[in-house]
Amino acid sequence: MLAAAWLPVIACSGGGGGDKGSSAHDGEDGQGASGAGSSSTGTTSSSGDFGDIGLTSSGPGGTPPPDAGNPTTCDDEGNCTCINIASIGREGVWGPCSSDSTTALQNWLNTQSTAQVDNYNTDKPTLTPEFLAKYDVILLQWMVTKGAQNDDGAPWQFSADEVKALEDWVNNGGGLIALSGYQCDGQGCTIHDVTATNQLLSFADIQFNSDGLLDPARRNCPNCNCWGGPLPLGGPLPGSVGTWNQNTPIGKDIQSVGAYIARSIKSSTATVDCTDGTNNFAVHKEVGKGHIVAFGDEWVTYSGQWLGTAACLNPQMYTDPNSACYERSAAQVFQISQFWYNAIKYAASSVECFTIEDPAIIR
Repeated sequence: MLAAAWLPVIACSGGGGGDKGSSAHDGEDGQGASGAGSSSTGTTSSSGDFGDIGLTSSGPGGTPPPDAGNPTTCDDEGNCTCINIASIGREGVWGPCSSDSTTALQNWLNTQSTAQVDNYNTDKPTLTPEFLAKYDVILLQWMVTKGAQNDDGAPWQFSADEVKALEDWVNNGGGLIALSGYQCDGQGCTIHDVTATNQLLSFADIQFNSDGLLDPARRNCPNCNCWGGPLPLGGPLPGSVGTWNQNTPIGKDIQSVGAYIARSIKSSTATVDCTDGTNNFAVHKEVGKGHIVAFGDEWVTYSGQWLGTAACLNPQMYTDPNSACYERSAAQVFQISQFWYNAIKYAASSVECFTIEDPAIIR
């Protein structure tokens, strides 16, 4: 979930503790993806929470950087796009204070990266070869009809032709990033967020399990309130679970990210990026010429995790040396931007011009 339709369109300038409950952008192909500045044929663009992402970036001499996947395209004003992303599915509705947004992720991609993102977060798009050909990376989010707190609605359904079209697209170099864990821990509620995602990943030997393994309410994490409620996935923090593999393109330079509920992932062929020794929470796999990344939680999209601030969090606890939360905000203890840099860079490996300017990122 990159939130509300995840990423707004980024233009490359040629010149320069929330409880997930225990109990989706216009998009039929040809009807439109939400977002400002989208130039996709057959779509009508409008502003949205994620919108289309526009980045400022340039190559040597002020020219657009090279794109090994698709030709770099520029408009009359010199705004150039070098990587195209589609976010499919609704964004998360929980996060710190149980009411967070994903705007921080949008802003990060809009102002510091080189991507353009179309959002399909209200109506299911039809995955045809023509639709998929417009994108280098597809982000699979919460693909359900309602996407409200404690009310998923029904899972989206894709046809066999759509699954085959996605398989062909990946084999020819497309990149997939799949998230899960949007709602329901399986305790008295029905898990819906894995259904459509597993259907689309059926060709890849990657599937999300219908479980909820990282629930702070069922684990000992006395300081999880410091970073807004989630369990630390990896790292030395109190209550942390698992480790990130520093020898993989996804786990490299990540110590910890926050996760709340989280689905485990099963695959006999994917490389494991994050595990607790029994359950795998992040994996990646090369399929033909394409790459797939799967991560079992959505808290990496919430603004409170990026910024370390939320309405329910007292900022003084981060500056008081006597506080258990001293210098332990989410922004201080988690490597959220590193996670997204690693995931997008791997998924979009055929696109050389993709970059993000952020001093927190280790390349």
